[in-house]
Amino acid sequence: MAYIEDNGVKLWYEITGKGEPLVLTGGFGCLHNQWDWIMDILNEDFQVINWNYRGSGQSDRYWGGGYSLDRWVDDLECILDHLDLKEVNLWGTSTGSPLTIRYVAKYQERVKSMTTYPMFKADTAFRKAFLTFQDIGESFGYEALATFTSWIGVASSHQNTDFGNKLAIHEAGLFKANFDMEALAKTLDTFMHFQLRSELEKISVPTLLLLGSSGMLGAEMPSVTQLMDEFRQYCPHTKVTTIPDAGGTYCMYEEPKATAEALKAFIDQIP
Repeated sequence: MAYIEDNGVKLWYEITGKGEPLVLTGGFGCLHNQWDWIMDILNEDFQVINWNYRGSGQSDRYWGGGYSLDRWVDDLECILDHLDLKEVNLWGTSTGSPLTIRYVAKYQERVKSMTTYPMFKADTAFRKAFLTFQDIGESFGYEALATFTSWIGVASSHQNTDFGNKLAIHEAGLFKANFDMEALAKTLDTFMHFQLRSELEKISVPTLLLLGSSGMLGAEMPSVTQLMDEFRQYCPHTKVTTIPDAGGTYCMYEEPKATAEALKAFIDQIP
């Protein structure tokens, strides 16, 4: 395990693979483990940088400051500056998306490309979902929360199936490892209050929306389609790739090969 220290706070990171730098930022519960089932493929083509922001995962859980998107963005900058990495490709999904978007807008000179999910604002649907996550987690524990989040995340064809159950069990273990229930409310509150339209308007690096087509968070859902349209309105050069038969933010679980190929094709075509 590798750490850097920022004013007494330890920040965890891990480097695997060889090739162009690819920085991964997953959702609040899975964090770096959101990429577990696709990592072997990514490591063939990229130098993959995984990391955890403060208050989560293998970084320091407890510190004197508050939770904020800007603080976590600067945590990533601390790590990349320490590694002296320039021209990095960033891939964020789920709640890792707003963190990725804000990082690119703030530190664009360090970025070659951005791949993300179209979560650039905390709309009513996201806020209601996060409040539900908090209620379920605090009332019934990690297993119940993972059962609900995995049902939302997977493709429609995987809901209430053996695969969906397998993923829920896997996710429950990640939740236990990656966040404290006492901090859940603070974490979710951070992701319930952001609007990144002005950040999108600043971004000039090649940008890809990469998501599965199916499920509650898939590209075929009208609310997600609207988010994608708005995203491209504010960042017009954005390209879109949807992965068939995969959930919106779970395409790297359900269709790892197709997802990795889509990412590589996007990055390879950048001059």
